This record gives sequence, C-alpha cells and structure tokens, in this order.
Amino acid sequence: MAQQFSFPVWLINLDSNPERYKSAAEQLDKLGFQAERFSAIYGKNLSEQAINACYDSKLNREKFRRPLSAGEIGCYLSHRTLWQRMVDEQIPLALILEDDIDLEAEFVTVLQKISQLDNWDMIKLADDRDGKGEQKLALGDGYELVNFAKVPNCTTGYALTLQGAKKLLSRPRFFRPVDVDLQFYPELGLSVYSILPYRLWSASRFESEIDKMSGGSRKGGTSFWRNLIYRLQLRAVRKKHLSGDLSSVQYKAQSATEKV
Repeated sequence: MAQQFSFPVWLINLDSNPERYKSAAEQLDKLGFQAERFSAIYGKNLSEQAINACYDSKLNREKFRRPLSAGEIGCYLSHRTLWQRMVDEQIPLALILEDDIDLEAEFVTVLQKISQLDNWDMIKLADDRDGKGEQKLALGDGYELVNFAKVPNCTTGYALTLQGAKKLLSRPRFFRPVDVDLQFYPELGLSVYSILPYRLWSASRFESEIDKMSGGSRKGGTSFWRNLIYRLQLRAVRKKHLSGDLSSVQYKAQSATEKV
C-alpha cells in the first residue's frame, strides 16, 4: 500500500551501481514508497571548469584539513543539485536518501513524526556513530527529537525543508565534504536535528564509492598545522553552540484515527 505523504522521496544513485539502487528501491517499495531516482554526479567526470564553479580551493585550505577528493566533490554536488531543485520548484519538504541504506519497518513512523513538525531546517535520519543528542523533545511512541553539539556524520538520509535548502545554498561554493559542512551549521544559520531511535542505517555490505574513487584513502594533502587549525575550528562550534532550539519547533501530535 502506497504511503500518503505529501513530500517527494529522492534516491541518489550512481549509474554504475544498479545493485545498490535495486536494494534501496525494493526496501522502500515494501514500505509503500515510490522513490524517484536521481542520477548521482560522478566526480571524476567533472571538468576543471565545473569543479571551479562549485568548489572553493582557497577556503578549503583555510577551513578544512585536506583537499576534497573528486568523489567528495561529486557527492556534495549531487546533494546540492537536489537542494536547488527544491528552491526552483518551491518544494516545501523533501526526503533525500543515498542508496547504501537498510530500512526498518518502523521508518514509516519516523516520517509520520516528521510530517507533524514545523519550524525546522534538517532532520538527519541516520548516524554512523550513534550520537545520543544533547536535549530531547518527546514525540510519543518512544521517539524523541534531539539537537546536537556534535552533529552526526554521514548524509545517508535526511529530511529537508525549503527554508533549510535555501540556507544550504546561501554559500556560493563549498570547501568541505557535505557531511562535515553540516557540522559547521552556525555558519549557515542552519538548524539540524535527529529523530531517535534511528530506523535507517548505512548498509555495511556496500563499499563507499568515495573511498573507491580515492583508492581507499582520503588523507592526502593534509599537514599537522592544517589539521590542528581545522580541529580547533570544529571544537569551537561544538563548545559554543547547539544545532537547534527545540523550544522553537512546533509539534502537532495526531490522534490514532488521523495517523496514516
């Protein structure tokens, strides 16, 4: 049975990985979702001109510990293209998923909770380090909305509002990996939350495409001082800020008869 949610579900998938798309699409189909496939941007196919148009190498040297790999640039640009689509088409809310996912049946409940929330930018739906959050807002049925001092890694899956997309696009060019950039949310005035417990996970059976493009390593080009400066910048964010004000989020709980 198709789920009756008003927002689109976009599944990012490289043309060279049909097996990953098949796995993710079948899982979503079992839960009643028809995802729209987005053909991911393969970083190694980008021209120097295309890279310079979206990637700021000068700010990268100042604000990140190493140069971005071609895979990281392609990954960021894939997400950024979908954010731009939200703005161009005035889409109020979208669900953006990468293709290396495993879903639990209760994922539907998480999306029901999201549909009842207002006044937020991004809700991350997965975390590769199992962060617990700092403050909590009870959503019923054992679920909580949480904010962070340390925003979770990965962009495996997240919900994004139009307001959030505009904030993410306010930076003309990027200079960090997309998931790291989200950890510097104060620079964009972005609010980032998660709903716990997580019902979406990164599938360990698939190798990272970014690592494959980078030959298994993303550590080249760094130095002691460059790494130290980056670590201090990140520490300052985590010490001084939380990723969102839970008191400003509006939650309208549905009755049992109203639930999808």
